[in-house]
Amino acid sequence: MFIQKVNIWDLGTKINIKVTKKFLCLINNEIKKQFRTKRAVHKEIIKYYQISFLTFKSRIKPSYKFFIDLEVFLNLCKILKISLDYFQNNIIAYKSRGGVNYIDNPNLPIKISPIFDMLIAHHIGDGTVVNPKRNRKPYFGYRQFDRKYMQLYTKKMESVFGRIQNKNPYKDKTRTYSPTSVSNLFFETYGLSTRNFLSKSARIPNNILKKNSKHLLAFLLGIIIDDGHVDSTEIVIGLHNRNLTKDLQKVCDLLGYKTTYTEKTKEDGSEYGFLHILKNGLLKLWKDYSQLLVQYPEIDLGYKAEQIQQGLEISKRKIKRTPGNDKVILDLFATKSCTVNEIAKEIKMTRQGVRYHITKLLEQGKIKHVGTVGENNFVYATI
Repeated sequence: MFIQKVNIWDLGTKINIKVTKKFLCLINNEIKKQFRTKRAVHKEIIKYYQISFLTFKSRIKPSYKFFIDLEVFLNLCKILKISLDYFQNNIIAYKSRGGVNYIDNPNLPIKISPIFDMLIAHHIGDGTVVNPKRNRKPYFGYRQFDRKYMQLYTKKMESVFGRIQNKNPYKDKTRTYSPTSVSNLFFETYGLSTRNFLSKSARIPNNILKKNSKHLLAFLLGIIIDDGHVDSTEIVIGLHNRNLTKDLQKVCDLLGYKTTYTEKTKEDGSEYGFLHILKNGLLKLWKDYSQLLVQYPEIDLGYKAEQIQQGLEISKRKIKRTPGNDKVILDLFATKSCTVNEIAKEIKMTRQGVRYHITKLLEQGKIKHVGTVGENNFVYATI
């Protein structure tokens, strides 16, 4: 049985909340109706939760606008026979006790949706687990250099939890951090530990592997955004963690995507696993992605979606290699130096097709390698 939703009281006792003025007025009215005085209800509260009368009295004033321990209200709801669902609908913010970052205008109960599982993938892909001092619980960081992908990550977080308010916004726009209150949920929902999110030891949680196609696809898309490379009519995911790469192939098998898996050991001894989602698999992935995108716009693949679409459209051409293509590429080099990706985009040819012609032109001595952009993205120019 999978967890489908998480209520505020499922987050543990070390949670602070803010509630609506309307709810505080209700509390005061019910106290007056059922107990007549605040002191009388305080005698009941302290049977379950230790709080001084003066503190209790100030916390339930309709004008009180600060965070209050969740336990205070859970016990009040029990004593005053107030619906927990009604109480939860009147929570306007929450955070971990002692935390500074909080969730504003929260989505409660929290739904364990495909977007939630996509966030798990992001925290495995380009995420990091921060272990704070003073025995505080760990929380997640996420780093993304692509501005749109960072914006989409934020939208995913907000669609699941609500607006995240950082008391001290980070100057580095490529980094963001999750409040401890929600980070803890990523661990507890699937019984995970820090080790499950480390690059060398991470694995796909078994319960995610047992979920339906929407959850599986969302998880796969998260990894594609962080670690995938679109190569014409293929997606290649290369990871140092071979077991995780094999887990991803299992996801593809469950979704019906044709793949191949290869392994490579580099000169420095580091081992890599490579998952290739092949053209037939990519065609089905694109169809499934397009359908899921309608329901969950936050799964947007950004520029990688454009690359996939371009590669699939170009691959429909009947003639891919003609003698004239060599001249087209040489004419392009006459104006500027280019990478394979730039040439493919400019002349609307697959990257595999461009590489075929580049290899020929190198052998004929008509072009040369003049530099590298990023990792293994060679720049060529005429001689």
